[in-house]
Amino acid sequence: MRYSLLDLRGGDQVNVPADQFPPADVTSTKYYLDARTRALGTAMPDGEATAGCDVAATPDLVSFVTRFDQETTLVGYPKAHLWVEADGSDDMDLFVLVQKLDAYGTPLQAFTALNRGAVAQDVTERGGSILRYKGSDGRLRVSMRHLDKALATDDVPAHTFDRVEKLSPGEIVDLEIDLLPIGLTFHPGEQLRLVASGRSLLGTMMPGNREYTPANSGRHIIHTGGDHASYLQLPVQDA
Repeated sequence: MRYSLLDLRGGDQVNVPADQFPPADVTSTKYYLDARTRALGTAMPDGEATAGCDVAATPDLVSFVTRFDQETTLVGYPKAHLWVEADGSDDMDLFVLVQKLDAYGTPLQAFTALNRGAVAQDVTERGGSILRYKGSDGRLRVSMRHLDKALATDDVPAHTFDRVEKLSPGEIVDLEIDLLPIGLTFHPGEQLRLVASGRSLLGTMMPGNREYTPANSGRHIIHTGGDHASYLQLPVQDA
């Protein structure tokens, strides 16, 4: 099989051969969220903390960032393992996005279509995500978080979608969200940002599609550290 590695700065590698996907030299690595610093790191943070947002406010998202100090390649299946709480509601529609930033914090993107003119810019600004790559995303309704133990793996969670498990006031639950496969290279100084929100961060996949309206209210809270160690699991290729 073959895969591609994007650096989103003109140095993309395509048709990279491999015997399997993810390649055999990939290690699933946990990057822990720290709500105090809004950082991601391979060491679990000391102590517990929370970060949250009001779904009707601006901003209606929270994010966490890590900076790579050496050449780093991600290829495979990312997943987010989050401890969450719904304040003022009994459910959450949660959307996550992994995006690449340059050394100055600017999000890097790339068109997947040859037409990159004004119309293509317009239709992909908040939708048409199949035409412009902005990162790897995933989504899950928290009440549908039950895992299918027969199908789920450590890298790719699978959900049964056969039961509804609403949240009680003050209840903190853990969930796993699978993200689209990734192939990204990071040069020293470049950054990775994990974004969590109560709305779709990319809009619709196809231009003209009706956008999904989440059934969200209240405040979304992410817990980090201690007994609620949320993390982003990334497929890191050996150097």
